[in-house]
Amino acid sequence: MNVRAPSSLPGRAEETLSSDALVTLLRAGGEATRLRILALLATAGELNVKDLTQILGQSQPRVSRHLKVLCDAGLLERIREGASVFYGVPPSGPGAMAARTILDLADAPDEPLSGDRERLAAVVATRREAAARKMGSFRNFYG
Repeated sequence: MNVRAPSSLPGRAEETLSSDALVTLLRAGGEATRLRILALLATAGELNVKDLTQILGQSQPRVSRHLKVLCDAGLLERIREGASVFYGVPPSGPGAMAARTILDLADAPDEPLSGDRERLAAVVATRREAAARKMGSFRNFYG
């Protein structure tokens, strides 16, 4: 059996998923930590495992397992940049549509999600400071 996404909704292309794929997708998005990861990536765009472990306060193996489940379901995509791997919500497809729908239903002022957003802001600030220091050292070296 295939499940068809409604094409009458604005901005939503007509796409299908097998019932098994739909169940996998719903199971992946239906867990508290994975919902937090989806919300963080929808806000930040892309994060790596190290960033997520700092924000969520969970171990690297645990976060990596959640990311694998979300990627296997199509709710997230892996983005390789050199030796690093970042994760983000895919820009299109059934997984992207499902991720947006799940996040639209999530309660924004929810305590874990708001705490995650505060920690995300700190991680982003640290990243910017490190990038500025690196650019400064390049300027000193080449300037």
